Formats: sequence, structure tokens, C-alpha cells
Amino acid sequence: MGRLALSLLSVVLIATIGLGWMFDSIYNQYQASFTTISSSDKTQPIDNISTIERLGENLAITVNQLTDKATFIQKWPKKNGFTLSLLPLKALPLPEVLLSELKAGQPLLLETDEYIALHFYLSSSNELLVLKTIPMAEPKNSTYISILLTSLFYLAVLLLMFLWLYPLAKRLFYLRQAAKSFGEGDLTQRINVGSVSYIRDLELEFNRMAQRIEDLVADIKLLSGAVSHDLRTPLARIRFGIDTIAEEDDPILRRRFEQRISDNVDEMVDLVETLLNYARLDQTLLTLDKTQIDFSALVARCISNKSQDNVRLHYQPPTTPIMVYGDLSYLMILVANLLQNAYQHCQGKIDVTIKESNTHVELTITDDGSGIAPEQREQILKPFIRGENSKKVKGYGMGLAIVKRIVQWHQGHIYIDNSELLRGAQFTITLPKYK
Repeated sequence: MGRLALSLLSVVLIATIGLGWMFDSIYNQYQASFTTISSSDKTQPIDNISTIERLGENLAITVNQLTDKATFIQKWPKKNGFTLSLLPLKALPLPEVLLSELKAGQPLLLETDEYIALHFYLSSSNELLVLKTIPMAEPKNSTYISILLTSLFYLAVLLLMFLWLYPLAKRLFYLRQAAKSFGEGDLTQRINVGSVSYIRDLELEFNRMAQRIEDLVADIKLLSGAVSHDLRTPLARIRFGIDTIAEEDDPILRRRFEQRISDNVDEMVDLVETLLNYARLDQTLLTLDKTQIDFSALVARCISNKSQDNVRLHYQPPTTPIMVYGDLSYLMILVANLLQNAYQHCQGKIDVTIKESNTHVELTITDDGSGIAPEQREQILKPFIRGENSKKVKGYGMGLAIVKRIVQWHQGHIYIDNSELLRGAQFTITLPKYK
């Protein structure tokens, strides 16, 4: 969700700062161009108070030095937008504070709807020089321009927000539709994750969740089918044995049937324990104790524990330790199950190799057995599914299913092929390298 927060922050900054600065620049350029045009027109009043103040200050200095002030005032032109007049200081009652500022040289500005008047104190005659002009000119279209630019600003903000919200709403709609279809039973429903999606993390998590649920449902179906099939045979034998014992008086035959019933019960107990162990694996993801592990040493220890005199196993350990990040106990189960599978199906030779790249560690175990047909390679990784060549091997078909689950927990991959060298099955496991 970090991408969503970052994109939202970017849109807000662009909308508030970027667009505001752009429209403010446009308005300032308009104002500047209007002022230039107005200043070239002599009939327009000056619109800068500071300029008028400087003009009035210079006039006040000049008039204050004249002995005949009235004559200068009378000769002042009346057609340039400015008028001059003299006013006795007493004629303008002012508070003591304003009067002190006026005598100190600070002009007094008075503004009405008809004119603007600047008053300057003349110390030589104790009078006020009054410079009047009409009110500052406002651009005739400034109000309309201001309204237009404000409207354009908000429209641009709305457009920008729409451009940002539309992809988000679209992706949320797809997510809603996928969740709805998934809830209605379509467990194959997935979301095509876009590269510029704001909710990419959420979409990926949904796909992972959907895949996890689909795998669990598939496991339940396989387990239920396997239980109904594998339990039916020992139950039938137990019932037959009980019925036979009830009708049999010979103690020797009765003990024989009792032993068979006991063997069938043991078989059922083994099956139930296998089911429980596999079910517990579903909950182990929350409690994996991942640490730094010397994977090459782990493989060597598993080979030592599984060695058989009638099988020649070739393993050349790396000269330097190869480290992975994972749970030691479950990685040992993974390697042990792969080795057990190879021992059960080989003719007498097994080859084990370990390679490493910049990011991954690769374990390959091959045997000289009959191999695995391409159409069976995906199926044998499911619980209670056994290959065509495994019918004579004791077990329930759980070993490779457990291997697949452990590999998934460690963000690795499993690949099945037939070995070109030994002509048997080849299992390749890749695990993230410890950094």
C-alpha cells in the first residue's frame, strides 16, 4: 500500500502547489500586461500609491521652500489627474498621534469613493499640501479573469483527482468482482496484476490467498478420496475377521484372525497419523523457526542417515559452506523425503549435487530408476497420489506432497525431470540463498 500513499501524496502536492503556482503565474502575467497597457494611456489614473507618495513628497519639499505658495498652486495644471491645494493645519482636526506623525514627515492618506487625498505638512507656513487624484483603476475584466482562473483551478484539481481515482476505482472493481466470483465457488479466479496499479500489494495478496485456498480445497478433496479408499479395505477386512471369529471355535484360527485384525488396525492407525501429520503441516507456516543453515552440511548428514549398502550414492560436497535461510527441522525432512524417494525407486545408483548462484541454492537428486512420465509429474506432488511405478512401494504417497509444501514455505521451487545421465527421475529444488 506504500505505492497508494505515495501516489496520493503526489497528487495532492501537484493539485495544491503545482496548479496553484501555475494559475497564480498566469494571473500575475495578465496583471503585468494590463499595467503596461494602462501606463501608456495618459487618460488612465496611476495605480501605484507609493509612486503618488513619492511625487507628493517631492512637491511638498518644493512648495515648502516657496515664498509665494498660492501662485504655484494656481498654476498647477488641472488636466493630468492630480490637483493641488493648501489647507490650514487647524482645518483638519486630527488626533495627537496622527498630528505628530504628519509633522514628522509621514504623509496622511485619506480615501473616498471620489478621490484619494495625500496630506503633507509644510513647516514653513504651518499648512497642509493636499494632493488629490481619482481612485486607483481596477482592470475592467479582472473580476472575470479571477473567477475564470479560480474555476479553471478547481476544474483542473477535479480532473487530476479523477485521473488518479479512475485507475484505483477500476482496480478495486476488478478486485471486488474477483472476490465475489471466488466467494461463489470459482476458485480459479485471479487478478491480472498491473505494473502501475496503486493496490498491487493487495492484488498480490489476494492471488496468494486464492491460490492457498484452492490448494487447501484440492487437498481436502484428495484426502477425503484417499481416506474413503484406503480405509475401506482394512475396515472390510476387520469386519470379515470379526464375523469369522464369531463363528470359529478353533483357538488357533481365532488367534490368526485376531492377529490379522490387529494388523489392519495398525494400518488404519498409520494412515490416520499420516493424515494428522499432513494436516499439522498446514499450521506450521506460522511457527517456522528460520535461521542461517549450512545446507551442504545438512545434505551430508541426511545422506549419512539414509545410506544403504546395496545402493551407490555419489555426492561431492562443496569446498565452502553453502548457506540458506530456513527451518532446520523441515529442511531435513525435505532432503530426507527426496532421498527416501530416490532409494525406493532406484536400481542401485543415486547422484546428489549442490550448486549456488548469486541468489539461489540448487539441490538436484537423480536416480537410475524408470523415471516419471511428463503427465504424472504434477500429480505426484499431490497428497495420496502415487506414480505408476510406485504401486509396489509401501506408503501413502505423502512424501513428495510434504516436500512441495516445505519448498513453498521457503519461497523455493521444485522441478521434476528425467535424468539424461542415469535415465531415472530427477528432482531439483531451489531455495533462496542466505545473504
